[in-house]
Amino acid sequence: MTRLKKIHVNQLSTGMYFSGFDGAWIASPFWRASFLIRSENEIRLAQRTGQQYCWIDTARGRDIMSEDEPAPLPAAATPADDDSGDAHLADALRLYEHARQTTQEVFSQARLGKSLDVEKCKELVEQIATSVAHHADALLGIVRLKRADEYTYLHSIAVCTMMVALGRTLGLDDTACQQAGLAGYLHDIGKAFIPLDLLNKPDRLSEQEYRIIQRHPALGHAYLSGLMGVPDYVLDVCLHHHEKIDGSGYPTRQQGQQISLYARMAAVCDVYDAVTSHRPYKSAWDPAESLSRMASWQGHFDRAIFLAFVKTLGIYPLGSIVTLQSGRTALVIRQNHRDLTRPVVKAFTTSSTMEVLEYELIDLSDPEQHESIIERSGQDWLRSHGLVLESLQAMLAASDAAPVAREQARDQPGRDASTAPGWRRRK
Repeated sequence: MTRLKKIHVNQLSTGMYFSGFDGAWIASPFWRASFLIRSENEIRLAQRTGQQYCWIDTARGRDIMSEDEPAPLPAAATPADDDSGDAHLADALRLYEHARQTTQEVFSQARLGKSLDVEKCKELVEQIATSVAHHADALLGIVRLKRADEYTYLHSIAVCTMMVALGRTLGLDDTACQQAGLAGYLHDIGKAFIPLDLLNKPDRLSEQEYRIIQRHPALGHAYLSGLMGVPDYVLDVCLHHHEKIDGSGYPTRQQGQQISLYARMAAVCDVYDAVTSHRPYKSAWDPAESLSRMASWQGHFDRAIFLAFVKTLGIYPLGSIVTLQSGRTALVIRQNHRDLTRPVVKAFTTSSTMEVLEYELIDLSDPEQHESIIERSGQDWLRSHGLVLESLQAMLAASDAAPVAREQARDQPGRDASTAPGWRRRK
């Protein structure tokens, strides 16, 4: 028999049977719709969603403690708990918060003309690389959670994370992956020297303003060159991440193999994060649609690296909105590295007033189910129906990227991440 009770999320404790939030299901960070709370990590994760109230089933777990009842001791984590997607998600969220604070400090120090703590940056990148190695989808999903006003420094964390994940797909060793991550982390440090009102300008840029923006690679390179301990490969990516394979990029119009490996990697990661992020002057593109558009840009990216990037994220990246054969709309929450066309999704149905009536977790690779993706729906579908994607904590998963094509790391970075066709602000 079910006995549901509505409580504040701050009243959650181990031993309670969680039965969902009193709000949009899309904000749930958990894989299961209901479950017994066994760890403090699960409680913290629920409290970080921004949801105020949730439901518990007192027939299947603890009720709210009375004032006389002693607080329960936290349940010891079992090996199964430690390996769960929720545990990985909680760890990735903590790392993300730490990275956010560190990166704010890095950009603040740069704006003031102070020296950068390179060792601190390396330590952070090492933690990110470790997280990606253990559970890539968790952190890759979380780095999509950024507000427009936080974009500049959170973009650095996102590019760093994607560079590490892409390096693993390319077959680079751990050292090379961390080098790529550090280069990605500091690639946009030059934006610390660009006026914030220009970076966040909601209107199209004038020709002069656009040229000021284009100075950020050179400004970042000059700043990093004056510091002790900054590796050459970091300087290279900082200066050349807006180069293009066909030589039409900037600042030095490098082309082809003149552009180092890490810079070619950064070009792809930089553009993808830019086009899938909300900015004051543009809405975010749907992740899957972004990859489709980027694939059509001739001469922009190194083709082999771009294909490896698609394999890293999946054909339908985390957060993509798709339509299923049944007609239901679904949100991609986990990759299936054995078949990129069959991810794990949250499928939902709605009423005529667009209230979510029910949702279902579906592994599209399961041979016993008959659903399949028939088209991409786009994030605009959710926004137009009042559903919010801000809390993508909900959609994180677990799946290790399968290594594919190898490319030697000795060349290091090089490529473009310049303003993408279709949303260039000055046009």
